[in-house]
Amino acid sequence: MKREFRILKHEEFREILSESPFEKSSCFVIHFRKNGNGKLRIGINVGKRNGGAVTRNKIKRQIRNIVSLHFDFAKPLDLIILVRPTYSPSLYRNAEEELKGLWTKIGERNFEKENEH
Repeated sequence: MKREFRILKHEEFREILSESPFEKSSCFVIHFRKNGNGKLRIGINVGKRNGGAVTRNKIKRQIRNIVSLHFDFAKPLDLIILVRPTYSPSLYRNAEEELKGLWTKIGERNFEKENEH
């Protein structure tokens, strides 16, 4: 995934996590907000409870792959994907279905209402 499609700054992570709505499943929590860039940006957070560095990096690679295959990069959203400790890299197909389902739920939300505070 190209750098322009990633959220890397700690301040942006904190801002999105504290202010934005979210959708959750058994393995993931996705916080999201509309952005002004005109394209999708993704941040992935895998905690130490998910395993060692090799396992965490494998999980991030799997998630980036799922996102690149199934998500629409033309949508102007910032997404933070939090991976719960219940996720296992061996459950890739289940994770793919869960993320696709969460993406569908996010797409059905009315962003105009949520951005009017």
